[in-house]
Amino acid sequence: MGLGSQTEMNPVAAMRAEYQRAERLLWIGVGVKAVIYLTTLATVTWDNRTADALFLVLACVGQVFLFVSRVSMGGYLVVAERLRRLAMQQDGTGREPTSFELADLPERVWNVAGNSVPHPYYSSKLSKGSKRLIDITAECAFFSGKIAHAAWMVSLVVSVAASGVLLLSLVLVAVLGASQSRLELVAKCVLLGITFWMTEDLIDVALRYRSLADRCESILQECFRLLDQQSPSVEEAYVVLHEYDAAVAGAPPLPNRFYRRRNEGLTRIWQETRLHHANEVNAFNCGRTVNR
Repeated sequence: MGLGSQTEMNPVAAMRAEYQRAERLLWIGVGVKAVIYLTTLATVTWDNRTADALFLVLACVGQVFLFVSRVSMGGYLVVAERLRRLAMQQDGTGREPTSFELADLPERVWNVAGNSVPHPYYSSKLSKGSKRLIDITAECAFFSGKIAHAAWMVSLVVSVAASGVLLLSLVLVAVLGASQSRLELVAKCVLLGITFWMTEDLIDVALRYRSLADRCESILQECFRLLDQQSPSVEEAYVVLHEYDAAVAGAPPLPNRFYRRRNEGLTRIWQETRLHHANEVNAFNCGRTVNR
């Protein structure tokens, strides 16, 4: 495929496809963790040496799979974030991707249909330039922050509940395991330890979602501060863009199910927030003109 046909790629459509691949691995990992979790609980209530050994092997294999899927998910996220930057720059300032940036993208991104995303993707009404890029960054930070906050709350509840049940199971093994051999007790404790470590990973995911929500709130306030200015510089626009990049890069993929469920309400809130902010800026500028 020649470079001339590659430049017709839709960065937004390709970005969303990469995020969907990463999210698919995220949910597969959640399913594997659920299976390991349920089999761990089964070992506590089912006194069978063969079953205990099989469950232990299953837990170890599951952890290997989770590690591989996590590495693969990270690769998809890196490409998705690169495409998102290109899309935001293209839509915000009119900067087209360079030949080097296009050549550095994996081949699969060229096969994504461009008509799979709404047009325009970003709701900014400003003309292309630094201020539009800031406006787009503010919109992304608003949606990412709200969805990350919802994901943080759900992840926290699930991880704390799962950890509590596992700790209770460990207590039951210690109290009721007097009739079992030492090897059986060790096997069950090891399996519980592996699964508890897995739930700690869920807590880490929850905390990363919370960090993203907090950082997006800070970025959003900075964007509003810059939008109050008559003509913010390109350097300032790229600074907030890079801050948003860094915030998203440190978080797992945002659940698309949360986005679909809350998209309509968040879109309405964003439009009202943007309109209210624009009215405040206009009123302030009119007041300055009158005072002159």
